Amino acid sequence: PNSFLWSIANRVSYWLNVSGPSVTVDTACSSSLTAIYLACEAMEAGECAMAIVGGVNLDLHQAKTDINQAGGALSPDGVCRSFGKGANGYVQGEGVGALVLKPLEQALEDRDNIHGIIKGAAVNHGGRTSGYSVPNPKAQSKLIASALKKAGIDARSIGYIEAHGTGTELGDPIEIAGLSAVFHADNAAGQSCPIGSIKSNIGHLEAAAGVVGISKVLLQMKHRRLVPSLHSSELNEFIDFENAPFYVVQKVEEWKAREVEGRVQPLRAGISSFGAGGANAHIILESYEAEGRAAEPTDTVS
Repeated sequence: PNSFLWSIANRVSYWLNVSGPSVTVDTACSSSLTAIYLACEAMEAGECAMAIVGGVNLDLHQAKTDINQAGGALSPDGVCRSFGKGANGYVQGEGVGALVLKPLEQALEDRDNIHGIIKGAAVNHGGRTSGYSVPNPKAQSKLIASALKKAGIDARSIGYIEAHGTGTELGDPIEIAGLSAVFHADNAAGQSCPIGSIKSNIGHLEAAAGVVGISKVLLQMKHRRLVPSLHSSELNEFIDFENAPFYVVQKVEEWKAREVEGRVQPLRAGISSFGAGGANAHIILESYEAEGRAAEPTDTVS
């Protein structure tokens, strides 16, 4: 209860002796993706040449668990059923994740290991809904559409969605509704895009949820494999997956490159994080393909 959140980022800057923007971001569950968004904006504005971004979530005091339990957020049986039948809340998880971001041209010049490219990043807020913790599907749709527009790509080229997917009866259907509106607008075929959530594996890391979701996507890109979203063998009965552009990954499968209008696309994924207070973030990642990159505009890499 007596933690100084500002000291998380400032202590790192002090220890490494770096002098760019040093910011601790707290937008609840969307914190680490929002930090990545702010880092990209800072680099584009010339405020820093590179950035260390990430998230940390440690449950260091019982009060936090008591508040979540009293609010009905936690699964009573300790299972996070993202998009699965019987979704009844999330499981608390602890963890730390960090990424190094650079402009692509600089990373190439420095001969860095390039794990992926950030094609687009967007943040917004859901505004007023029927309840403070009730998500807004229209705001989520606008967010994802904004990230796609910034990236200059079609939703049909997205080959995987790492969803927020907290495993709640209300949140999961709203998330699919928001995503579906965007993908339907780009004429995505039914059940054409795989979707999953790492929360079914390691629980909900809250402030660090976004960065661990990105880590999962980067590993899947590296191995060109999609891994199962657990506890989803029976799907949430309140989600109409038969008429949605998505299907839940339930077994290991090859991640195949998409072809849009006769052109083969790099592997692409969208990652969502939606904060409990309504602050939303979405990032679009693309695999790095060395050949044919010279003529393309520079983006930020992780």
